[in-house]
Order: sequence, then C-alpha cells, then structure tokens
Amino acid sequence: MKRRSIILAIALVIILLGGILSVAVDNDFGSVHTQRLYLVNDNGYTVTANLFIPNAATTETPAPAFIVVPGGDCPSDIGSPWATELARRGFVVALVDYSGCGDTESDPSSQYWTNPDGAMELDTVYDFVESLDFVDSDNIGVGGHSMGSLYSYRLSLVRKVSMVVSDVVFNDAPAEYDFNFVQISATHDEGILARLSSFDEMYTDPFLCGIFGTEQIVPNQLYGSWENRTGRIFIPLNQTHQDDMISGQFLKALTESVSTAMGAPNPLPGDDLVYGWKVVAHVLMIIGLVVSLFALGGLLVDSRLFESLKLKAPEHSGGLKVGTKGFWIAAIILTLIPVALFFPGTAVGNTMASNAQFQLGTTPNGYVVWMLFSACALLIYLLVYHFAVGKKLGATAKSYGLATSDGEGFRFGHILKSAILALALFLFAYGVLLMIFRHANTDIHVWTNSLRPFNSARSQTMPWYFLAILPYFALFQLCGSVLDFGDDRKGKVKSIVLGTLICLAGMILLLIFHEITLRTNRPFYTGHFAHFYLDLLTNLLPQFAIASALASYMRKKTNSVYVGVFLGTAMLAFGMVCTNSLAMIIS
Repeated sequence: MKRRSIILAIALVIILLGGILSVAVDNDFGSVHTQRLYLVNDNGYTVTANLFIPNAATTETPAPAFIVVPGGDCPSDIGSPWATELARRGFVVALVDYSGCGDTESDPSSQYWTNPDGAMELDTVYDFVESLDFVDSDNIGVGGHSMGSLYSYRLSLVRKVSMVVSDVVFNDAPAEYDFNFVQISATHDEGILARLSSFDEMYTDPFLCGIFGTEQIVPNQLYGSWENRTGRIFIPLNQTHQDDMISGQFLKALTESVSTAMGAPNPLPGDDLVYGWKVVAHVLMIIGLVVSLFALGGLLVDSRLFESLKLKAPEHSGGLKVGTKGFWIAAIILTLIPVALFFPGTAVGNTMASNAQFQLGTTPNGYVVWMLFSACALLIYLLVYHFAVGKKLGATAKSYGLATSDGEGFRFGHILKSAILALALFLFAYGVLLMIFRHANTDIHVWTNSLRPFNSARSQTMPWYFLAILPYFALFQLCGSVLDFGDDRKGKVKSIVLGTLICLAGMILLLIFHEITLRTNRPFYTGHFAHFYLDLLTNLLPQFAIASALASYMRKKTNSVYVGVFLGTAMLAFGMVCTNSLAMIIS
C-alpha cells in the first residue's frame, strides 16, 4: 500500500510538472498569454477557439494576426505547434475549433457539405479577431492542415485575408485572389498520392496553376511579390500527411514564409523552434496519468471497499504454456484476426454515416464496424479453442476470468462493484484531464493523438460507442486466457506486457508496413479511404495498448475480467469520442 501510494504521488507530480512546462511553452516563458474563447455565431451556436496574444501586441502597436485551422476534424489544440511558433514571432493567433469539433457546436448551415458558402465558423472567429484593437485588421492571415486548408481557402472567399497557407489542393475553379499564397505539401502525402500517379502532377494541378498564374509551377520559386500580396510559392517537403502538423521542417517553412509575407513583429530564424518541449511536457503528463491509474487501481483493489473483488486464482489456467508450439500457433491466429478483418470491416463501416446514436461519422464508425467483425471472429476462436483444447487443460469459466465468486454461484453484485471501481478510475483520469484543460489551457496531445474533456454532444454519444466497443474489448481480454505466461510474478508481468504486444502485433506490423510503403513510394491500398484508417492507427493502437495493459493488470489483481473490461472499454470509447480525427459531431 505504501509503495503504491508513493508511486501515485510521484505520478501526480510528473503530471504537474508536465502541465507547468506546457503552459510555459504556450506562453513563450512569459512573452505570450493565452485565453479560451467562447463566441456565438449568427445562428446562436457556440464557437470556441484558443487565442495566443503576444504581450507586445497593444493598441499602440497592433500586431498581424493568423487563424490556424487544424485538419481531419481535429480539436483546436492539435494545431498548437503552428500557434505557439507564430505567437513567439509576434503574431496574434486564433486556434480554431470549427463546426462539430472541440467545444464548437455543430451548425449544419456553416458546414461546407450542406452549404457551399459555409466557412465552418472561421468567419465568426475572423470577425472577433478583426475587432480587437491590438490586431492589425488589414493583415490577417489564415492557414490549415488537410481539411483545415479547405476551410482556410473558403474563409478567403468570404472575408478579406492577407495570406493563405495550404498543404492540399481543391477542385474549386480559381477566382480573383488578393492575398499571398503558400503551398507546403508533403511529397509522401497519402491523400495526394491516392489520387495522383506521382507527386510531380501537383506542379501542373489546374487549381494551383490558376492561383500561380502559370501552366507549370517551379517548386521553391517565389512568384509575384509579398509586398503587393501577389506572392506565391510551392514548398515540397519529404514527409507524410500527418507530419505536417508537427514536423520541424514544416514549422520552419511555415514560420519563415508567414514571417516574411506578413511582417513578423519579432522575427526569429525558422529553425528557432521550442515546440519540442511541449511534446516532452505532454509525454510526461501521459506517463504520469497512466502510472497513476496503475497505482490507484492497485490501491483501490486492496482497500476494504473493493477487496471483495479479489477472487481466488483458478486451479487450472486452461491456457497454452509459453514457448510451446501450441502457444505460438494460438498467438499467431489471435494476432491475425483483426488484421484479416481490418479492410472488410472499415469498408463496410465507411458507408455508415452519422446518426442519432453514433454521431461521429464514417471514420470512427468504420472502426466500430471493424471491431464488431473482429468480435464475432474472436468469439468463434474462443469457442473452438475451449472445446478443442481448453476443456482438456481444465479450463473453466474461472480460468477465463468470468467467475463472480469463489464458489459456483453467480453474483451480480460482483459485476456491479467491478463497474463502480472501473467508473471511479475513469473519473479520476477524466478529472486529471479536466484540471489540465482548465488550468493549463490545453488538452493532452502528442503528434495527432489528442484527448480533451466532453461537451454535451460527446457525452450523449459516448454510451453508444461504449456499448459498440465492449464486445471486441471483452473478447480480446478473454482470448488472452489462451496464452499462459505462468502464475509467478514474472509470468504476471509478461502476461500484461507481452500478452498485450502479442495480441496487437499484427496491427502494429500492418501500420509499420503502411508507413514504410508510404514513405518510400505510395500507399499500398487506398480504397474506401483505407490509407486514412491506417494513418489513424497511430492514435488507436497506443490507446488500445494502454487500455489492454490496465485491463490485464486489474485481471491479475482480481482474477476476474470485469473491472479491466469496463475500464478499458470506457477509455477506448472516450478516446474515440473525444480524440482528434475522430471527433467531429455532424448529426
């Protein structure tokens, strides 16, 4: 108990230090201050943004402003690398939650797929920024990543902007442009390569050539002039689509071009970047949060309130001993099941539009359908194993962690108490996240993986995603019983660490294969937007690994799966509902 208490205290200190460092980076160690905006658009919907204000921006010395628009239905904080680095250079920066993302309410009339003139609430944020007396209203730029580029371009059609930064291209016919334009595109951008035979076709793209006023663009060459707002430049970078939000070379190209074109009040070299320290800060917070969950989970199970959840260990594991031939055959089959069903499942799910229950749209719903497909396969796998092998090894319900008592009877109270403990741990983690969001003015994010608190729409749809994910995660944990790592302390550690890795190995290898083919040539499969489903495994797999490890740990503590299944499923559902790229409410 004392040891776990010390670990919990250390973990909380690590979270605090990470939060302090995150605030220090966002505030440029005192030269910038931030504030969360809650605006109301013309239709009465709430629009949120995070405003970065350099101390040097005053009524006497108004500063240029820049509106940053994250991509892929992301909450605003994902764009903080852009915002942080531009604010350090003296720009007032508005980091936007567009319609349905973050805390911005979903306004159908603003969304581009229902209203061609909709600007996804960027016009609301623009109007607010333009009204600030410490902003140079004649020098407001806008730029974004992925879909954020589209929204940035659409804002330029309804508001006067001095600059647009983009990383993708659009199909709209070029019009008259009175702003500087910078195209910064990844040569291994999976979305671009999915529709082109080679990246070089970008240099003859009709939309871009219309803006540049040429039949073929020469990369890294300035067309026109920054001074009279006719400047155009195309900067290719050797990276992938997801790298655009955080890579050093992208941030260098972004800050240099914006600083030159718009006139940075505090010019800094392009390679003078501090955002890496915020990555460190958020990694610290994640480590602290995960460790605290393990420590608190152990403390609560050993407490008087929940000690009744600890059942006797089963007499027979019913699993295949580690290192045996049968062990490796079972492990390989187990790890290949989600891989084999990934493309069929996401293809079917990709047709499942947002609805009243599952409000997040095709991408997360694609993952849900894939998980349900996998759950069916895992159930068959488990039944075949049990009747063909497990029963011979003495496997019982207790061996699989399904028992609710030390005797033969069924105790609903055990399941209920398990759910209460899981809820307590989830609420603890959520409380930490809420404190960070309120006091450090940031979500928790690394690369494109972002977690932030609920709003009303997300809290309403969360139970449905919980129920949809539950069968897969439960069967994933039950199938772990097939692999016996031993009952000693080393065996228990191996079952938590190695068991999780083995079960995820197939998906990890699939992601690695995707990244290798993407970075060396092009996506190996692009049907039904499969390349984006593969990209977002960088979000899903770490969350799944942490949830699975916690579930395995709680199973070893209780000799029952219920606490871990409830907790792990809640974590995954929350990650799907409140993380980036899976976050848009469009119902």
